[in-house]
Amino acid sequence: MMRMSVHTGERCFLYNCINIAICLVLIIGYCDFVTCAAVKKATTDHSSASHSSTEVHKRNNMKQVYPEFENAGQEPGIEIWRVEDFKPVPYPKEQYGKFYEGDSYLILSTKILKSGAKEWDLHFWLGSKTSQDEAGAAAILAIQLDEQLDGVPIQYREVQEYESQVFLSNFKSGIRYLPGGVASGFHHVDPDAFETRLFHVKGSRNVRVKQVDAKITSMNEGDCFILDVGKNIYVYVGKKSKRIERLKAITAANQIRDQDHAGKAHVHIIDEYSTESEADAFFKNLGSGSKSEVPPESEGEDDKQFETNQQHVATLYRVSDSSGDMKVNPVGEKPFSQSALDTNDCFILDTVDSNIFVWIGKKCNNHEKTNAMKTAESYLKTKNYPAWTHVQRIVEEAEPTAFTQYFKTWQGTRQIRSRLVREPSTEDAEGWEARLLHASIRGKSHQFNVEQIFDFDQHDLNPDDVMILDLGTKVYIWIGDGASVLEKTKCEDLVTDYLKKFGREDITRIRVHQGQEDEKFKKQFPEWDDNLWENDNKYDDAKAKLLASNEAVSIH
Repeated sequence: MMRMSVHTGERCFLYNCINIAICLVLIIGYCDFVTCAAVKKATTDHSSASHSSTEVHKRNNMKQVYPEFENAGQEPGIEIWRVEDFKPVPYPKEQYGKFYEGDSYLILSTKILKSGAKEWDLHFWLGSKTSQDEAGAAAILAIQLDEQLDGVPIQYREVQEYESQVFLSNFKSGIRYLPGGVASGFHHVDPDAFETRLFHVKGSRNVRVKQVDAKITSMNEGDCFILDVGKNIYVYVGKKSKRIERLKAITAANQIRDQDHAGKAHVHIIDEYSTESEADAFFKNLGSGSKSEVPPESEGEDDKQFETNQQHVATLYRVSDSSGDMKVNPVGEKPFSQSALDTNDCFILDTVDSNIFVWIGKKCNNHEKTNAMKTAESYLKTKNYPAWTHVQRIVEEAEPTAFTQYFKTWQGTRQIRSRLVREPSTEDAEGWEARLLHASIRGKSHQFNVEQIFDFDQHDLNPDDVMILDLGTKVYIWIGDGASVLEKTKCEDLVTDYLKKFGREDITRIRVHQGQEDEKFKKQFPEWDDNLWENDNKYDDAKAKLLASNEAVSIH
């Protein structure tokens, strides 16, 4: 019995050991399972987090944001960057309006609508002596800033002396070109330094001020000139210059005084009312010459506008890289159909009047978007167009009237471009935005130069010229009191050519003289003052203010 008990005890011991072993295996297995699950979960979580982080990183790096661009376009007004060493450097606000010929710049104009929405015009400006590398950098930086603003801005390529009216409208006192640039190191004017400089003032509503050789052969009777000799600045008024040009020249001289001489200079005006001694002082500082030796009015550089064969017509081209290479193929000639524009591609509209539009479809690929402006520049070369030809980049659903007017009909899905408050009328063409154009005859060629005025008001009606107010269903021909006989007699032909360009020859035309505007005409302007032009002595007022400012300088 005893033996049996031992065997039974051993057997129980073995059973217990086996049971314990099984339990240990189960426990270890369970722990392994839990551990593996935890590890797997941790790995999965880490992988997901890593993947999510990568996606965020990718998204954050899709747009390279320069610190200088970080808050761009958030406040109304303009912002300017100069391209220095291929990077954007904020330009001092007190220097706005001054551009160095050897540099490239970015100019962003921001407007905030009543709805709170923002609209932007983005210009990259190329000086006549900027390097090819800097010009390329400016174009690339413009694309990056454009992308930061979600591709909404209308983008403009600007070339010195041939800037668009949209660009010039940002500088109410005009723009000034100066020699030198960042690369050359010549980009600072010492207020106390003495250097004789002669500036040519060109334009009426928006002026361009260019430094020219300080000699009488650089002058002419039809324009205004500014002679800067340090503590004295002279405004020479050409005897055939127009009143508006004279006012702008005074404004430009004041700007030179304030920007370049810290306000410490006297400004003198030399015109038909000046004494001989005053005129002699001007020519003595110039170095030679007299009033009688000033060359007659000439066509000048601005008057030699690019002339296109009238047999040519506006053409629409598709830009596509579906074949692997960027190709430009004609789609049709005007009048165009809006349906010809494909949201998957980019298009070039050649208006054959020195304007090129690059239309960007919402669904075109990034390569096409990025290279659209470069393709447009290549297009200019193949057509032998001047390098200064205006190129404007616009995006689908944000097309300006300047573009849509070339199409037979246009159905807009949304409008983001600003509008000044004007009186609506059921008589106007549906969806038509009133347009004001400034028409003037340039130089000996007697050819009309027509420029559209943006965000216009009554002050933009130039009494020295002819203006065109286009309401879609009718066109007003406004004759200023100071318009020349030739301008008055040829303005009908001008309007005919203008309407023919868009296939609208049957539009009603109304001729109106300054001071005789009807209510329909007046309502196209935000405000109207019937007494604006009565006893208009603005030129005399400007001269009087200059005398007062000169006395103030003398006191200090």
